Amino acid sequence: MELEALLDTLRAAARKAAEAALEVEAEGRRLEVVGRGESGDTTLAADKAAEDAAIREILSRLGSARIVSEEAGEKDFGEKPRYTFVIDPVDGSRNYKRGIPLYAVSIAAAEGSTLGSVVAGVVYAPRLGAEFYAVKGRGAYLNGEPISASGAERLPGSLVGLSTTPKAQFLPYLVAEELSRRGAVLRSWGSVSVEVAFLSAGGLDAYLEAWGTMRVVDVAAALLIAREAGAEVRMAGKLSRDPSLKLDERLSMVVAATPSLASELEDAYRAALGWEPLRVFEVMGAAPLR
Repeated sequence: MELEALLDTLRAAARKAAEAALEVEAEGRRLEVVGRGESGDTTLAADKAAEDAAIREILSRLGSARIVSEEAGEKDFGEKPRYTFVIDPVDGSRNYKRGIPLYAVSIAAAEGSTLGSVVAGVVYAPRLGAEFYAVKGRGAYLNGEPISASGAERLPGSLVGLSTTPKAQFLPYLVAEELSRRGAVLRSWGSVSVEVAFLSAGGLDAYLEAWGTMRVVDVAAALLIAREAGAEVRMAGKLSRDPSLKLDERLSMVVAATPSLASELEDAYRAALGWEPLRVFEVMGAAPLR
């Protein structure tokens, strides 16, 4: 399959997933819990409906696929699937539950078993009317228009997204204090795929998630989009330097408009916590924070 056709499949699957999530919302079932996914997290009705819709669309077009998703887990459908599809059906579920439009469907396709092998990705935020997508080596797009990172090189005045997940405990707030001292303007939107996608279009200048808690399903598509938009992406996995496409993989990552801004972000992190952001797994004993 040509990569453009593969991207078409991702975009169609993301739209089907979004339609399913919006339908659950329209039915007044935004808060409905239907179980617990393979990741161990609570599964909303919207998560299940959106994931099922995405997988159906992918299989209707390809016949076989390997799926990595928080709800379904890691599964092969059909014989000898060529691609691995990494799906987060509702990234930003807390926002979704509260009626906040900052959530998205995230789907990436990989030819191998690591984040570095991702060749196409889409982040679709239906309530924002924003569809970000990219194919490896062919640039990044928002609603059909080419996009690029902002080009910001210095931390003072830069708009920096910061993950403040409860799983990271107090660590983000120590780093936030240091970043503020250095003149950064901070944002935390509650959906990493949305934040990194908007960074790719110049909406943010940088994004930091270096607590050892991030799953690959959340960012597989957005990181490709960021790279294709010219952003600097630095990351490490708990299981391997090039993070594995597995549910038990965790990431530490720094994403910035330019290498110089990424380095300033790393320096602020190091000043706040005493170690490099990409060495968090060594510091934590190769285990994510609980």
